[in-house]
Amino acid sequence: MSESIEKQLREEGFYVSTTVGVSMKPMLRNRRDRVILRPLQPGEILSKYDLPLYRRPDGKYVLHRIIGVCDGYYIIRGDNTYQKEKVPFEWILGVVTEFYRGDRHVTADKKSYRTYAAVWQGIYPLRYPLHAARMLASRVKRRLLPKK
Repeated sequence: MSESIEKQLREEGFYVSTTVGVSMKPMLRNRRDRVILRPLQPGEILSKYDLPLYRRPDGKYVLHRIIGVCDGYYIIRGDNTYQKEKVPFEWILGVVTEFYRGDRHVTADKKSYRTYAAVWQGIYPLRYPLHAARMLASRVKRRLLPKK
């Protein structure tokens, strides 16, 4: 499968896929929404809030949001994750240009989409403590309640 994504991006100039996983919720839903990607142009630098597809050295493909652009790498985090990742430019294979959330079509350059991305990342400082509290409550509950 790994070569097919890269081969299609290279030969066809686009790649279409249904998303898998929950790291980009609430925007992209597991096995329900589709993304359309284009390959990067030589020397192209992506922008904050872009959604690149990258391949980690272990071969895993990931689609997360850029939250910072640095010299030679991006700071990336999924919308539903709480850890940042440092991703070198050379790991990037393509970038989302549009997606379908159910039947709704959204282009990545649309102002409303860029506003959503900025707001969602802007409220991260509020989301993180709530997430941490939920995780702590879950651990306490597992320890206190008897197993069935």
